[in-house]
Amino acid sequence: MRTFLCVPAFLGLGALLVACSDDPTGPGGNNSGGDGPSSGAGAPLGGGGEGAANTTGGSAAGGDAPGGEGPGGGPSADGDPNLDGPYEVAAFTGSTVVAATGNTVPMSGWAPTSGPSAGPYPTVVIAHGFQLPASQYDSYAKRLATFGYVAITPEYPTSLFGLSHVDVAEDLIGTLDWAASASELGGNADVENAGMTGHSLGGKTSLLAATMDARVKAVLALDPVDSAMNCSAQNCPDMSSLMPSLAIPTGFLGETLDGTGSFQACAPTADNYATFYAGATSPSFSVTVLGANHMSFLDDVASCGFTCNFCQTATADNATVNAMARAYAVAFFEKNLRNNSAYETYLTGAEADARYVATGQATIESK
Repeated sequence: MRTFLCVPAFLGLGALLVACSDDPTGPGGNNSGGDGPSSGAGAPLGGGGEGAANTTGGSAAGGDAPGGEGPGGGPSADGDPNLDGPYEVAAFTGSTVVAATGNTVPMSGWAPTSGPSAGPYPTVVIAHGFQLPASQYDSYAKRLATFGYVAITPEYPTSLFGLSHVDVAEDLIGTLDWAASASELGGNADVENAGMTGHSLGGKTSLLAATMDARVKAVLALDPVDSAMNCSAQNCPDMSSLMPSLAIPTGFLGETLDGTGSFQACAPTADNYATFYAGATSPSFSVTVLGANHMSFLDDVASCGFTCNFCQTATADNATVNAMARAYAVAFFEKNLRNNSAYETYLTGAEADARYVATGQATIESK
């Protein structure tokens, strides 16, 4: 006899759904960020110099990774964003209590330890989706670090009931406050030249945080969703309607497969990435990833478990979508935090057309 267990499924859009399954598995925390071990967790990170300690193995530097010639926080060489960059990197961990919310927020991420230039380095905060672990975005952080960024994945709380999107945005801002003086980062985080990227709820709240803190200079949102459940307009404002007031570069990667659903859509059409892009000021772009579902942007959907089971079945390979999104993150921040216009080709130009449009992986529009 088969036993069915009924439990709540917590979708990335912040909604609550109760459903039954005979094969429930817990949400995973797989990190697919790289192949080299790091001994740098929790330790101060050096900035530049040869032979820095606590660096990763793997291909973070050398081999077929692109070189970098730019100074300090200035433009780097135009390395392929689909490969690791020229910096050696180390993982770090930390924690802070965000004054605005009172939340204890664990921190993790990757930062350069040596490479073409010394720190401080531009800082990128990577915001996880609703009820999804920050570790599912580790590969984004590591790739960014190899290009000379301090990349942080805060594990802020996303409560099941009464979640305030404003509080989540405050926790993201609190991440920048922590990075500014964190001993774990050794003064290498330039939080005045910061970017944010986030998935689902994290995409929306990254944009919301940018309206609240001028240190955020650019936002890349991965299938952001504007939905809120049992939340006031004050605590969960409609971010799509606020987009015209956000005068910074933005970018959106999204999908249309999860616009509807048999139970509840993971990314409802009325609140999906296209609604954010519609109100965005120039410069902005929108990439529709064909065959992806809402969870395709995670590092490893196979380890996501029960949470991911209620989205539509993707036809695009998870690793392919994840690789595309990582490459977009690097190119977007190289262009907009380092003012390196050469990376436009990987966003909306000839390289993006050849890699993603001509191969049937995506459609792209920009303004």
